[in-house]
Amino acid sequence: MRLLGLSGSPREGGNTDTAVREVLRQALTHGPLETELVRVMEQKVGHCTGCRQCMKLKRCVLGDDFESLWGEVTAAEGLVVGAPVYWFGPPGVMKDFIDRTHGAFAVGGGRALREKPVLLLSVAADSGFEPHEETMCSWLTYYGATIIDRVRLFARETGDLAKDPTQMQSLRDAADNLCRELLP
Repeated sequence: MRLLGLSGSPREGGNTDTAVREVLRQALTHGPLETELVRVMEQKVGHCTGCRQCMKLKRCVLGDDFESLWGEVTAAEGLVVGAPVYWFGPPGVMKDFIDRTHGAFAVGGGRALREKPVLLLSVAADSGFEPHEETMCSWLTYYGATIIDRVRLFARETGDLAKDPTQMQSLRDAADNLCRELLP
């Protein structure tokens, strides 16, 4: 059983990475589970050019890391998807990845994440959760994912989240809920 943590933050070691790592760490306490953190920022995923070649060829022609990353996402039995709130939505690196999945519709139809349990983590300094979650949830449910829980985290500076025991516990609780869905 594989649980993939996808961090959509451009800031390595920031609060979003901390949140995803904490969920993955807690998930390992539930038994036989393979976990991995993938940082979208560390992948070469360019902007969708709207060429629509993916619709004809059933693959993206840009030749970057997208196909491999999407393969990891679809192969995992469960997902932890974390992204900070940047001006009421996910940051550009995450949005580029989301936009590129448009071509996956041509390859696997709209059910590439069919019933895959997902935990959504949103990190913001103070506001913007609603439109951010709207984008993230619309994307995930379009491909058939089952969103088990959404966790809203408040953190401004790098390291703020790790210093907040209440929010860290909420991550562990959410991980427990996800694992109840994921593991027999």
